[in-house]
Amino acid sequence: MNIIAYILYLLLIGMHAVIWKDVTSIFDVVINLPACLVLLVALYKDEVPVTWFGFLAGLVAAAGAPDRMGWYALLMAVLALAGCFVRERLNLDSLKAKLLLVLGGVFVHNVGSLIISGTDGLFILLGTSALTGAVYTTLIAWLFFLFKEGKLTVEKLKSIF
Repeated sequence: MNIIAYILYLLLIGMHAVIWKDVTSIFDVVINLPACLVLLVALYKDEVPVTWFGFLAGLVAAAGAPDRMGWYALLMAVLALAGCFVRERLNLDSLKAKLLLVLGGVFVHNVGSLIISGTDGLFILLGTSALTGAVYTTLIAWLFFLFKEGKLTVEKLKSIF
């Protein structure tokens, strides 16, 4: 088990929560990097490490809200486990299937986060924040899959410019 990679992912989640979240947001639409990373790990790893990673990622991502930290960690662990179960029924050769998993998982996480935080105007935020944030995060996941599958490389980018 490569625990160093998981520690680096958690560090990336922490840095995103503290530093990059405001920089990468477009108006009120933010990248949900913790949910995206948990779902990406769920695509390639087994259930037990993914569930623990999801729980720890929820703790790190919600460190700014200690009164709700447990709920966020539980939500992220359930998301990780659900991602593993959905992965078993997907055609992992299809880029569309992977992107739909990320889109659906991030949307569910965004909705769960809105419910946990007790935000007013939940139904308005479903379209303006939860769905748009899921689409924005899926675009980032799409770029990740393009690099991972070799369809987009540094050499191809250099040839364009």
